[in-house]
Amino acid sequence: MPEGMKTTFGQKSSRDTKHDRATLRNGNPFVTLLFPVKGFLGTGAPFAADFNLVMQLIMGAALIAGVVFAKHKCYRAHGICQTTVLLVNLLMIGLVMWPSFHQQLRPTLPKVLHRLYYALATIHALAGITAEAVGLYIVMVAGTNLLPQWLCFTHWKRWMRAEAVLWSIVLVGGVGTYYVWYVAPFA
Repeated sequence: MPEGMKTTFGQKSSRDTKHDRATLRNGNPFVTLLFPVKGFLGTGAPFAADFNLVMQLIMGAALIAGVVFAKHKCYRAHGICQTTVLLVNLLMIGLVMWPSFHQQLRPTLPKVLHRLYYALATIHALAGITAEAVGLYIVMVAGTNLLPQWLCFTHWKRWMRAEAVLWSIVLVGGVGTYYVWYVAPFA
């Protein structure tokens, strides 16, 4: 990035951000059709970020409902609920989170990890990838016979509880990332 395009804090100027947004919109017309540019929560966030935040909070509530199903021994409903959340989250990662990470963070890593804006989002991304991978592994073990027996676990409650804790941490980290990226700069 040319020197004239940096602000005093080293973040992209509004001119550069507008260019990046135009590149993103023109680069992926499918996402542009799904998500208008302006957000709906009244923050500085684009529509995709607002939509993702609302979806993540809904999925967090659905995960809690899935836990309640398991407590009442409704394991089929529990499995359907948790698997649906996992797959919808995978879709949100592909449509919203990965493109945002790829555009805003990946080009600047690792030289800017000392700044909260970048560090929080990077930690959230790593924890989120871990939570999604563990969730996919649990679904593969619990819902299919695709894995060999030696790759399957037997301590169900430990794995499920660990995943619930990890997912909760990721959800809180995602809300924090949203705040740092879209609320705090405009406050």
